[in-house]
Amino acid sequence: MTHHLPPPPPPLPAPPAMPEDIRTARQLWWGVAGLAVVQLFASIPAMLGQRDELAKQLFEQMQSRDPAFTLEQADRLIPVAFVFAGLLALTIAGLVVLFAHFMARGKLWGRTLLTVAGVWLLLNTLGALVTIGSVSGVGSLLGGGASIVQGVLGGGAIYLMHRKESTAYFLAHRRR
Repeated sequence: MTHHLPPPPPPLPAPPAMPEDIRTARQLWWGVAGLAVVQLFASIPAMLGQRDELAKQLFEQMQSRDPAFTLEQADRLIPVAFVFAGLLALTIAGLVVLFAHFMARGKLWGRTLLTVAGVWLLLNTLGALVTIGSVSGVGSLLGGGASIVQGVLGGGAIYLMHRKESTAYFLAHRRR
């Protein structure tokens, strides 16, 4: 008795090469992530300069909830908040790089997440442009400038990720 196995299915065609627009968009997202780190370090002196004010605000908020909360406790929590904010900023920058990697590999969900992030950056850029005249201090100026450049880079990346050739690239990878 002879067994005939069906022929193997034909191999899938090779995925299309990454378009130059996607390569450039990935680099723009790397720039956004790098500027987030620059913005974080530029804002540290500004935050340290407002430490007493932040401690007083925290004290007033917590005093209404817990009358035993002291100004000293609020002052001790401020460095913890700074560290938490720094770790959050670094995590977000890392996620942007990770999503840019997946976007470059043709993952449509990566493009979608980066598009949402880019729109958020563009809205922040508008806010930064409106308030740039009232900025005081070098750290705040650097942070606002970085925010504006991030918005420009994010907007450019969104444009490149949604061009005709880029969309075809994502649709071809969607079938895989």
